[in-house]
Amino acid sequence: MIVAIAGFYWLALWVTAPPGTQSQLKLSYPKIEFIESIRHAFVLNAQGITADSKALVAGLAIGERDLLSAEVAEQMKTLSLTHLVAVSGANLAIIMGVCYLVVAGLSLSRNARYISALSVMVAYVLVVGPESSVLRAATMASFVAGGLWLGRGSNPIYALAWAIIFLLAIDPGLAVDFGFSLSALATLGLLTIAKPIYQWASRYVPKLVAVGLAASFSAQLVTTPILLMLQPSIPVYSVLANLIVEPVVAPVTVLGITALILAMPLPLISSAISYVASLGTWWITVVAANLSSWPAARVHFVAGPAGIVLAFIVVGLALSIYYQEFARYRVMLAVSLIGAVTISLSWSIVDQLRYQQFAGEWDVVNCDVGQGDALVIQSAGVTALIDVGREPEPIDRCLENLGVDQIDLLVITHFDADHAGGIHGALRNRQVSRAIISGFEDDRPLVSLIDQELHSANVLVYQGFAGMSGSLGDLQWKVLSPTANAWEAKDSNDASVIISFIGAEFSALALGDLGEIGQQRLLRNSAAALRELTRKPLLLKVAHHGSADQSAELFRLLGPEVAIFSVGRNPYGHPTNKALTMARNYAGSSVRTDELGSIALWIENAGWKISAAGKLTA
Repeated sequence: MIVAIAGFYWLALWVTAPPGTQSQLKLSYPKIEFIESIRHAFVLNAQGITADSKALVAGLAIGERDLLSAEVAEQMKTLSLTHLVAVSGANLAIIMGVCYLVVAGLSLSRNARYISALSVMVAYVLVVGPESSVLRAATMASFVAGGLWLGRGSNPIYALAWAIIFLLAIDPGLAVDFGFSLSALATLGLLTIAKPIYQWASRYVPKLVAVGLAASFSAQLVTTPILLMLQPSIPVYSVLANLIVEPVVAPVTVLGITALILAMPLPLISSAISYVASLGTWWITVVAANLSSWPAARVHFVAGPAGIVLAFIVVGLALSIYYQEFARYRVMLAVSLIGAVTISLSWSIVDQLRYQQFAGEWDVVNCDVGQGDALVIQSAGVTALIDVGREPEPIDRCLENLGVDQIDLLVITHFDADHAGGIHGALRNRQVSRAIISGFEDDRPLVSLIDQELHSANVLVYQGFAGMSGSLGDLQWKVLSPTANAWEAKDSNDASVIISFIGAEFSALALGDLGEIGQQRLLRNSAAALRELTRKPLLLKVAHHGSADQSAELFRLLGPEVAIFSVGRNPYGHPTNKALTMARNYAGSSVRTDELGSIALWIENAGWKISAAGKLTA
């Protein structure tokens, strides 16, 4: 009964939570100077085999995430290993367990053991801060320890339910906190279906392996609906990855906490201990690097609300089979579970096939890279790519689906992350002949990264300037803006490389992130070239994801047949009503990647035809 009450209470708070609700415990958690000094000393003294192995020691010990490189963070995300750098109940259990055993080894009283373990728990919570999983684990541990201390025992599932009720009562904002949801549901999985999975697996594999399989799979299964809200795909090798790295987690955690304790009084010893701990975390980075590169490391699951509902049905049926109350219905529940899994897999496979084959014979594809740009143009087997999005995976996957293994012309319009950050994905397993970049003086770190990536790939790099031109198959391309050193630009957006393409059948114009002032300047300086584009069915890549900073005069002059808004989920309100209204007034039609996913276009009967992939994330 208490489990049902906790579930309904949680659901009620989640449904009624106003937009923007957050955990007040997290928002109001005070910074304690002494605690911050300990954390700082620990991070400062930490040593490791590699920078990432050192970062992971801090991650497992105190939940420090900022030190991990973007590459390893992405690899761990692919394998669903990121929970290792979010201090969890497992870390707390390890620390309390070690403390209890040490005190028991000193032959101290039963009361002393419990008091010591609970004191260590409080201290650890103060050090790691208000992590949702730690708050859940500490509250649950208090209920369990209280029951054992009083000699009355404690059902861990009841303790979990009481912990959920207690925390939601004092902080309703936790009801919509993903970290809290993942922690609570993972614990529920461990307490319910892990045992029957272990009993089945132990018949075929060694018991220690069966324990790891049961723990990883049960937690993964029950948290799947929440994980799908964050990333609608399934990590194929997650259970295997967790099984392989699990043996080093406890030793690294204990060594990391020891190094933390000694960081201020004995910094040299602390450094030595953290270095030893990094042997274990180095193994984690090796596993992450290798398994994340395996084929189909993440596979698509039904996207959107339908996928989440299907996942909840699968998890609900799996949990129902476990409960004795439903024993008489187990056959029916098992058949329903098989049916739900079959529907989910079939739907996902059909969705994936449709996504991979949506383009057909195409002239232009606007890849769905979220809030960013990536426009592919092809003519007579020669390919141009204008911008690469923010992350490497979306552009790599799009180009792979399109069969693009040679990029003859790469244009990085400017160095904002949502246009240039995915460079590694564009270069991965592809030959790139030449690249055009903006000559605007930009000292951001990403500029150096782009330069290194292009240099490593032996790409010939040129600064774009107005009047620069060339051919792409049967098309002629021309840079319309800026000047060679972009002296006229007031910022990076204003210095976007504006490039046009024109051929016998169509024309295309990509406006980067050029704002209204720059668009007016483009009108003054390149009016003849712009009018030339309008003599063919024109495809316009709308500037700056459809921000309000647009020139109605430019839109009116161009009168594109199709206007593309390359946009994803964002806090800026893109595309704005102003830009959408301009498209309605002056364009034949408009399409958006945030609604349609990747969009393929080709010329047929002197007009643009459109095919959309739909939204798909993997």
